[in-house]
Amino acid sequence: MTEAQWQLVREIFDSALRCAPEERRHFVHKACDDDKTVISEVESLLSSLEGAESFLETPAVAAVARGIEGETKHLESGQILGQYEIVEQIGEGGMGEVYLAKDKKLDRHVAVKVLNEKLSRDNANLQRFIREAKAASALNHPNILVIHEIAESRKAHFIVSEHIEGNTLREILRDKLLEVPGVIDVGVQIARALVAAHEASLVHRDIKPENIMIRPDGVVKVLDFGLAKLVEQKNKSVLGLEDPTLQQNLTAIGMILGTVAYMSPEQTRGDRIDARTDIFSFGTLLYEMLTGEQPFTGETASHTIIAILEQEPAPVSLFVNSYPPELERIIKKCLEKKVDNRYGLAKALLEDLEELKGELTFQSKLERNSGLNKNTKARTQLIQPPIKADTEKRNSIAVLPFTNMSAESENEYFCDGLAEELLNALAKIEDLKVAARTSAFSFKNKNVEISKIGETLNVSTLLEGSVRRSGNRLRISVQLVNAAEGYHLWSESYDREMQDIFDVQDEITLAVVDALKVKLLGGEKAAILKRYTENPEAYDLYLNGLYHCYKWTDEGLRKSIEYFEKALEKDPQFAPAYAKIADYYHFSSHIGLFSPQNILPKWKAAALRALEIDNGLSDAHLAMAHIYFYYERDWARADSEFQQAVKLNPNSTYAHKHYGLFLASRERFEEAVTEGRRALELDPFPLP
Repeated sequence: MTEAQWQLVREIFDSALRCAPEERRHFVHKACDDDKTVISEVESLLSSLEGAESFLETPAVAAVARGIEGETKHLESGQILGQYEIVEQIGEGGMGEVYLAKDKKLDRHVAVKVLNEKLSRDNANLQRFIREAKAASALNHPNILVIHEIAESRKAHFIVSEHIEGNTLREILRDKLLEVPGVIDVGVQIARALVAAHEASLVHRDIKPENIMIRPDGVVKVLDFGLAKLVEQKNKSVLGLEDPTLQQNLTAIGMILGTVAYMSPEQTRGDRIDARTDIFSFGTLLYEMLTGEQPFTGETASHTIIAILEQEPAPVSLFVNSYPPELERIIKKCLEKKVDNRYGLAKALLEDLEELKGELTFQSKLERNSGLNKNTKARTQLIQPPIKADTEKRNSIAVLPFTNMSAESENEYFCDGLAEELLNALAKIEDLKVAARTSAFSFKNKNVEISKIGETLNVSTLLEGSVRRSGNRLRISVQLVNAAEGYHLWSESYDREMQDIFDVQDEITLAVVDALKVKLLGGEKAAILKRYTENPEAYDLYLNGLYHCYKWTDEGLRKSIEYFEKALEKDPQFAPAYAKIADYYHFSSHIGLFSPQNILPKWKAAALRALEIDNGLSDAHLAMAHIYFYYERDWARADSEFQQAVKLNPNSTYAHKHYGLFLASRERFEEAVTEGRRALELDPFPLP
């Protein structure tokens, strides 16, 4: 949007606020003279303002508030509000201003939050302000900001609370990471505040670093319970309308990561919420305190929300060398996407954190008393480095997810799919160690140094790239990077049509092999250049199926099989699509989507059809191995199929993993351990 349009938005929005609420939409359409861009922006700001449920809530309009609300009367130093003398302004938002003031009666400093006079004219806003301030003031806990009173003076309505000397957690994290004991101590105090709030039936809804204040003496204060809602009130849904917190943040792009990144999945969907939404936000906060990174990020609010709904955070071990495994377990339980899998009560979360804090304190005392240092392997040691496979890095590579540079965000499936297809081709080379998809893709949307990725995945090279797609036109840029030193070994860009995608994949694969000076054995060249379809439409549908499959959700799995079946409609000889359908039935049977007895015939038929078309397809042999192992109890055939799957794709972490499980069931433990280690080498961060 142009600067002139932004100026027009400000002027029309300011004028609209002077109209009665029921007249604003009509005024906007008339004033905007059918400029749809301006109309959309002004209406989104009005929606945000009207949807803001609390005085202390900062709506989307705050992004342009300073330019719009010129008529707001800021209080000057020395002005008097009741018994309070204004010292200075210390904060500002779309709903009002925050001042440091002196309580002249009790001779103490306080914080005074004054309701914007425009909003105070609306009786509904005023009553909501009073009601929620009363609810928040009922919380009396050492880790929660104390509200002293709600008052009115000179037609100004305001809340008076204690003034906290100290820094917000955001300010602290900008300077340095907390040590593990500090993370746990701050976490315990926040959890205590949540226990008190939840027992009073209040959900905070906006737990984030900006709302956590830490005093110089280490005491933690949770701020801004103005966003809090009585659970009973919040659960009265309004005709399925989205949570206003979501509406406000989707509008102001500049404010997104401050709040959206800490939302729970149910908040982003506008679902009914309870105390467990605070537990998810708290888990996000713990993760950031420990690693210095937010677990869910994206270029826009929508991308961030997709990450919250569908993606798993990068492993803690990528950012921290040593930490208590129990702390990572606690974080993971807080960040469960399904509410029923999280802590049900903040009290249970607090108990786990306090127990961990006690164990670390005991360990520290034991080490001091026994003269142990940090390098001593004490039997009671709780903080452990992440497990890393001790493998040779030579001839090793990780293919990272390609970046979507297209105007349409939905082309992400194509970027992921292209990277995976290159990974699968390289995985067929026995002399090349290829990191598994799960581990390589765990770095998606993460700002991690190349050297750190290489060290974590224990590979010497990384293949990264980007895709710009417009209709059938493609621009694919790829570079092979030395992981340790960061310099490029090879790079190339390809401007092609969609029908040339298979040629491009072959060229990239052979260029990587040449740059790495990998020796191709026997029929490996033919294997890596093998084309399973010549139909670009079938291939595109297949990549879309892979994208939805790897979401690991019920809906994602169902969509994936739809795409695989559509791919087969375009090309009935597309063997990998049959293999993926077989894999779909296998996984669905394990998670209870289907009864194994009902889908076993379809499962087996898809796997056999894939092998009929191409007997050299590793995934199809693996599908048959699962059938023989889990359901038909044909141990000899299962063993043979597992071996064939491993032989055809020596870098298949799934083949090694499941073959190891089979061997363990046959009490061939040494062989099972060998397969398990190989799977771990290829995939340090597998899915559970």
